[in-house]
Amino acid sequence: MTIKMGLIGCGGHGRQRLSKILRGMGDLVTLVACSDTNIESSKATASEDGYFKAYDNYINMLDKERLDTVVIALPHDQLKSATISGLDAGVHVFVEKPAGVNSNEIIEIIEKEKQSNKTVMVGYCMRYNPGRQRFKGFFRKDVLGEVIQIHGHKSGSQLVSWNGRMEHGGGQLRWHGVHIVDQILWVMGDIMPLNVYSETRWDEQLGSDQDSAFNIMFENGVSASVTVSSRTQQIFDVLDVYGTHGRIRSEWPSEIIEIQSSILPEHENTQRIVPNSPDYMEMYTIQMQDWIDSIMDETRVPIGTKDALKVYKIIDAAYKSSQSGKPINITGLN
Repeated sequence: MTIKMGLIGCGGHGRQRLSKILRGMGDLVTLVACSDTNIESSKATASEDGYFKAYDNYINMLDKERLDTVVIALPHDQLKSATISGLDAGVHVFVEKPAGVNSNEIIEIIEKEKQSNKTVMVGYCMRYNPGRQRFKGFFRKDVLGEVIQIHGHKSGSQLVSWNGRMEHGGGQLRWHGVHIVDQILWVMGDIMPLNVYSETRWDEQLGSDQDSAFNIMFENGVSASVTVSSRTQQIFDVLDVYGTHGRIRSEWPSEIIEIQSSILPEHENTQRIVPNSPDYMEMYTIQMQDWIDSIMDETRVPIGTKDALKVYKIIDAAYKSSQSGKPINITGLN
C-alpha cells in the first residue's frame, strides 16, 4: 500500500523539515501535491521534494487531487480550519501542534473527527526525541517509585514573527509551553490535571506572553511546575521528575540524561548518560513513521486530538490564572 500525501504549508517547518522526511519514506508515500499561499514557495517545495503539482490554495488541492492524507504546517490561527477541511475531504490528517489557538478549537476538531471516520494526529514531536524515549523507558521500569514532583522548562529565542502575536495564536505558552505541558502529561499518563496557577510577564510591544511560571496540580497529588521563557536567547528543553526512590533529568537538544535510583544498583549514585551524536531531525522521522504505521494498520493514532485538548485546557487555564491571580480549575476532560 502506498499512501497518497498532500502538504499544506510550505514555510520553514513544512518545507525544510516535514517534507524532507516524507520524501525519504520511499515507497510508503507518494507525494502528490503541496499548497502554500505563496505560490513560489509551493513551486519550490514541489521541485525540491518531487510533488507532482503545486497549489496556492489548499481547498483547490483537496478538491482536485485524490489524497489519502495531508500534513498541515501553518500558523496556529489557520490550523483548525485546514484540519476540518481535510476531514471534510475524507482524508487522514497530521496537523502540527498545537492544532488550534485554544481548547474550543480543539473541541471543534474532535467533533468533526467523530463524524468523518478519519483520524487526526497532532505533531507533538518531542515525545519522539531519542533522549525522551530513553527517559520514558526508565518509567516503564518503575525506577523512581511513586512520582512526587515534576519540573519542566522550555526556552527559545524571542518570538518576533506571527508566532509572537496573540491574534495569530502566538505567544510563548502556545509556541513553546505546549511542548513541555504535553511531555508532562505523557509522563503522567491517565492521571487528570485538577487546577493551574500561573504568573506571566508580557511583551508590551508584541502584546504576547514572554515569560511564564505556572503550577499544575494532578488528582493523585503530584505537583508539576513549568517555566517558559524567551529571554534566555538559548534553545533548550529540560524535564526533571522526582520520585520516592530517585530522580531523573532529561535535557534537549543535548539528549543527556541524569538518573539516580535506589531501585537500580547501577544507578544508586547519580549517573550521566551522554549520547554519541544527537540528531534532532531523527524525532521527526520516527514521528512520521509512527503516524503512517497507524494509518496502514488502522490503529489508534499515537498522539490524538484528546491529547491536544488536555494540553490546551492547561494552557487556557494558565492564561486565565495569570489574568485573575487565582488558581483555575480544569474542567471538560471526562
